[in-house]
Amino acid sequence: MGNVRRLLFLLAAAGALANQAWADSWTQPTPEELKMTAEPAAPGAAAIYLYRDERADDKLHEHTLYVRLKVLTDKGKDYADVEIPYEGRQFSIRAVEGRTIHSDGTVIPFTGKPYDKTLEKTKTEKYKAKVFTLPDVQVGSILEYRYVLAYDDNLVDAPQWYIQLPLYVRRGKYQFIPSAHELLDAHGNGMPASVAYASLLPKGAAVQFSQTQDTYSLDVEKIDPAPEEEYMPPMRSVTFRVLFYYTIARSADDYWRTEGKYWSKETDKFIDAGKLGGVVGQMVAASDTPRQKVEKIYAEVMKLENTSFTRGRSGAEDKAEGIKIKNASDIWAVKRGNGDEITLLFVGLVRAAGLKAWVAAVTNRDRAIFIPSYLYLGQLDDDIAIVELDGKDEFFDPGQRYCPFGQLEWTHTITQGLRQTEHGTEIVTTAAPGYKTNAMLRTADLRLDPDGKVHGSIRITMTGSEALRWRQLALRTDEEEIKREFENSVQRDVPPGVEVKTHHFLSLAEYDKALMAVLDVSGSMGTATSKRVFLPATFFEAGSKPVFVHDKRTLPVDLDYSYAVRDTVVVHLPPSFALESVPKDADIPLPKNAVYQATFKQSEGKLEATRLFVLANSLYTAAEYPALKEFYQKVNAKDQEQAILEAAPAQPGRPQTNGSATAGSGAR
Repeated sequence: MGNVRRLLFLLAAAGALANQAWADSWTQPTPEELKMTAEPAAPGAAAIYLYRDERADDKLHEHTLYVRLKVLTDKGKDYADVEIPYEGRQFSIRAVEGRTIHSDGTVIPFTGKPYDKTLEKTKTEKYKAKVFTLPDVQVGSILEYRYVLAYDDNLVDAPQWYIQLPLYVRRGKYQFIPSAHELLDAHGNGMPASVAYASLLPKGAAVQFSQTQDTYSLDVEKIDPAPEEEYMPPMRSVTFRVLFYYTIARSADDYWRTEGKYWSKETDKFIDAGKLGGVVGQMVAASDTPRQKVEKIYAEVMKLENTSFTRGRSGAEDKAEGIKIKNASDIWAVKRGNGDEITLLFVGLVRAAGLKAWVAAVTNRDRAIFIPSYLYLGQLDDDIAIVELDGKDEFFDPGQRYCPFGQLEWTHTITQGLRQTEHGTEIVTTAAPGYKTNAMLRTADLRLDPDGKVHGSIRITMTGSEALRWRQLALRTDEEEIKREFENSVQRDVPPGVEVKTHHFLSLAEYDKALMAVLDVSGSMGTATSKRVFLPATFFEAGSKPVFVHDKRTLPVDLDYSYAVRDTVVVHLPPSFALESVPKDADIPLPKNAVYQATFKQSEGKLEATRLFVLANSLYTAAEYPALKEFYQKVNAKDQEQAILEAAPAQPGRPQTNGSATAGSGAR
């Protein structure tokens, strides 16, 4: 017992010494750091990291972060606002300290108290952030802050070091001390776990391991900021990083096969299809074809409240209502569940109908790219469903409210994850949908007045991803707000001076129909000289900004999904005007990837323009960027061309009206 007490005393003393060292560890800035006004290695940078120190200690159950940051511009002052995200049930943030050092050496300590902000709350997890602002930050200031992320003694938390950040890093130090306890396999088979990691590091940098100290460490310097390019892949998947994890697996195949077995078992336990036979019997008929059965089941689960898009209920609320969710049949009973729960219910109902169905868990493509060598189930975000129909697997996304039958929400396409099979589990890759899946038809019927004013209407019909986006957004806001957001999205692309107002939507809450938006048009259109009026010919893209304007590209291009847009615009001209010229028809191809076609037709008293844009491939390598850039430049140039109107000759016996000048007075 005496030896135990002595050990506890020594551990407490070591902890006290560590805390004292932490308290005394502020760094005295050098004269060069105080005076510096720019970083030659990062021209124009708003701020840079002078130093970052990240340490993870699974023996003490805490992570620490120490930051020294130099503010170089007014924009850099934004870094005075610090937000520390964490999981708020088994983790906590403590020992938050900070200070601001002015360029003359004056030190202003942070004396405030950080406050908590809830980011997301589910039945099992609560994501929070500790937020604080460093005082009196000026251009030239050095910002210093540090904190401790502590977690429960029954947890280990292998760190993820993201080395490449939005700011240039002069110097960085990273350290990981794994747990001293023998970690056994979480599934209870007695296998000890060991530490491993997946990494992508700059040339010359390497993780070091000290056997005497049982510590992993990494020192880096002169790390360029993470690239910022339009339409980038998820940044955390393309930047320098080291991702640690504990594992019993001897290889990636062994890990995904073994962990997949336990994941699949838990998934099937929740589905418990045997309890759903009576439910599915009320949905389908024995005479239905397999596809008809799946369609009917899909329609029924789409009626349920999806709490991933509405307000989720806490465990306390469910308890107060006498609700206890143990399996998929409970989700059906309460008529609500989150996206994953509804997906599992769908799979269970399909199985109960006598069909083969499986669950797949995938990485959301807007967040990350699945890395098979990173042996961590936490890479997987959402569940989707796979059903065998007509001898082949088809994918469904019932957990995405309003997702059309037989389609996937776009972040679940062209990605990977883990799926169930008849014989176990395996890595799955989802396909890219064809451009016809995501279609938009835009029609405008406009009347131009002699004074340059324009009025009329727009109808926009959408299917696929764009329709799904607006429908899901409508679940999170009210009718007036969704109208306002939609008209703002259209407003950005129409000609300057034109104003649009959303009148109404059709089929906003119906997943199996096209979504239509009707908008009213008013304002002014065109610019005028004394004799002519110049009128935007394509209308819908006349106000859009060019994309891909940079000469060089280092990262792949991710345009989210393929799609097709067809526009038809009719402009009725006033009698005092006649068309002098219209743009030439155009056919601009990007072979095997995209096409743009535009035609312009003039007839008595009106101009009719049609535009077709098809993007058949949404992913491009950096090597393909020059051709993609050239294509979009040609398209944008064509979209900016104008029709030219001139004042019509005066009719015999009628006075001449200077229509051009009048139109100019109302045009912008």
